[in-house]
This record gives sequence, structure tokens and C-alpha cells, in this order.
Amino acid sequence: MGSMAELLPPGDSGCGGDAEAVGARQAQRQREERVQQEQRNHTVEPVRDDYEKMGTLFGELNKSLISIGFTRMYFGERIVEPVIIIFFWVMLWFLGLQALGLVAVLCLVIIYVQQ
Repeated sequence: MGSMAELLPPGDSGCGGDAEAVGARQAQRQREERVQQEQRNHTVEPVRDDYEKMGTLFGELNKSLISIGFTRMYFGERIVEPVIIIFFWVMLWFLGLQALGLVAVLCLVIIYVQQ
């Protein structure tokens, strides 16, 4: 059989100071494993409930729109929910009608003033 120095890995002579170094290396390895685990966990965007993300009203509307066939749109890294897209188009339509009404009234006023 060999001596104690031959049985230990290189750099370990079995002294107390080396035990601290081994403990520090193990702690470092555990920290690295924890960081790698966190990175693996955060690579995919966590799926959250629609109610939590948008509140009760918009969350319920979003679930209903998805269930009847609307899909989420992807803009780069961002995901746009169907309820947001519908809300955008409704607001655009509403403001468009307001603008059209304003132009019509201005045209009537201009015509009336010129007469």
C-alpha cells in the first residue's frame, strides 16, 4: 500500500488548511450549480395567469378570445395578447369616428360662414 500522500488527490496532504480549501471549492461549485440552475429556469418566460397579468376584465376577455380562435402575436421578444390588439383597433375606430365627425362639422361651419 502507498502512503497517505499517494491516496489523496494532488494538492491535498490531509492538513487542516487544505480542508478549508476543499470546503471553499465545494461552496464555489455549489454556487456555480445554483447559478446554472437559475439560468436554466429563466431561459423560458414563465407562464402567468391572464388574470394576474391583466386584471380580471381584460384577463377574462383574453381567455375568451383565445378560446374562440384568436392567437397571440409575437413582436421580437414580446408577446401581444389578443385583447390588447382588439382594444387597439376599437380605440382607433372610435377616435377615427371622432376625427371624421370633427372634420364634417368644420366643413359645414366653413360652408355656412362663406355663404
